[in-house]
Amino acid sequence: MEGLSPLIHQKPIMILKRLRNETIQHHDALERQLPVLSALFTLEDYRQLLARFYGYYKPLEERLTLAARRENAFYEQDRRCKSQFLEQDLMVLDVSTIRDLKQMPRCEKLPLLENIPQLLGCLYVLEGATLGGQMIASHLQKNFGLTPQTGTAFYYGHGEETARRWQVFGGGLKAEAQKANADDEIVESANRTFETMSHWLFPKTED
Repeated sequence: MEGLSPLIHQKPIMILKRLRNETIQHHDALERQLPVLSALFTLEDYRQLLARFYGYYKPLEERLTLAARRENAFYEQDRRCKSQFLEQDLMVLDVSTIRDLKQMPRCEKLPLLENIPQLLGCLYVLEGATLGGQMIASHLQKNFGLTPQTGTAFYYGHGEETARRWQVFGGGLKAEAQKANADDEIVESANRTFETMSHWLFPKTED
């Protein structure tokens, strides 16, 4: 959403607060399942986790790109895409060829992306994950000696620019949400994104 002009002289918009409050249950449940900070977490576990993330992010971002073009939306694939970072990490740590990447399992049960509110809810989850990845990148460097060049590009995200990009995204989300006037659908889409991601990453722990 970089480049969107902030709205001026408008009533305070509460969509970000609603998203935080009404997705926290799904967010916390997913976070508890992530094993990255566990003392038992191994480098092989990390490789497998990256492969699962890739199987979710790659098809989802392909759909996001198509939906954004259809809706004339703001997705900015070159600025927001995370699957390229996963490809970089996997090529360094495990997968040797692009052919191997293409053969990895991909999630088919993805959130609906049929309109702007659904795009907004989904992007809120993905951008929030980018913001939260900084601590994990630091942990991986401490425990395995990994850097963005040797396996933590996905979690490192945009480095020092990550927080600023989140702020820009939040401002753009508020503006787009006010125009869409569909806050309930935005929140529903965010929760659905959490649900589908959790089910894909940890299928054996889902009901």
